[in-house]
Amino acid sequence: MRGNAIHPPSDEELNVYIRTRYQLLGVDISVLPESDPDAPMDQERLLENGRSILRQEVVAADFDIDPQFNLPVPHPAPFVAWTEEVEQ
Repeated sequence: MRGNAIHPPSDEELNVYIRTRYQLLGVDISVLPESDPDAPMDQERLLENGRSILRQEVVAADFDIDPQFNLPVPHPAPFVAWTEEVEQ
C-alpha cells in the first residue's frame, strides 16, 4: 500500500471554502471592494484573514493535552475535601 502525503490546501482552495462558508451563512462578500486599502474591509483582506485563521486552527488542533494535567477551576469541586489537594 502506497502512502499518500497530505498536502496543505492552497490559497485558492481555502478561498473557495471561505466563500462557501460565507454563502451558507447568508453573507454576500461581493458587496465589498475587491482590494481597497482605504476601505475598512475588502475581499482580499477578508480572505487573507480567513486563510490565516484556518491555518492556525490546524496547528492548535494538533496540541497534545497531558492526560494527567489538573485543570484549574474557579472553585474546588466537593470531592477535594477527601483528597490531599486541599491546603490546610
